[in-house]
Amino acid sequence: MVEYIGYLGSLLVAVSLLMSNVYKLRIINLIGAVIFVIYGYIIGANAVWAVNLFVAFVDAYYIIQLKTKTELFRFVPMKYNEMVKDFIDFHYKDIISYFPDFENRKREEINYYLIVRNFVVVGVFGYTSYSDFFKIEIDYIARDWRDLQNAINFFKHISRAPDFRGKKFLIETTNETHISYLKKIGFKPSSENKFEYVI
Repeated sequence: MVEYIGYLGSLLVAVSLLMSNVYKLRIINLIGAVIFVIYGYIIGANAVWAVNLFVAFVDAYYIIQLKTKTELFRFVPMKYNEMVKDFIDFHYKDIISYFPDFENRKREEINYYLIVRNFVVVGVFGYTSYSDFFKIEIDYIARDWRDLQNAINFFKHISRAPDFRGKKFLIETTNETHISYLKKIGFKPSSENKFEYVI
């Protein structure tokens, strides 16, 4: 039975190394290290529990650093240009997995925001305008930067813009991961596979 605790710790440490998001990596690695501390203590392996206790403290330190650091967000409105094109082309395969209809859209007809975080372009938000709503064509963040902070700060930013105030954003998706994300940031179901966010 005890050896299963060791297997669980090993599995979590291995899984953590597969994470592209540094915060998630630290969280899972911390849990794995704590399990190894327990395992090492139970079997009397001082080297195992002592080293993993140190790892757990290091993980905890960096988790606190990541949660409390000040970050700079900028949202840059622009039409389709080389910068937008290069970002979309670089991430195209992943973008299509979330926005399969984007493949058939004329990119030049879409209004864009580049999402800049700590002076790094981390995402792109694109929409088309209609008389009483905006249709989201793309809302993509690069894998290494995915958390809710990008969306929270973006929608907070545009809520102060007169052009968007009182209107709603609509998006259609069947991707379960994307649906979960939309609900977390405040989108409400409006009909089957369609969600809306009122500014």
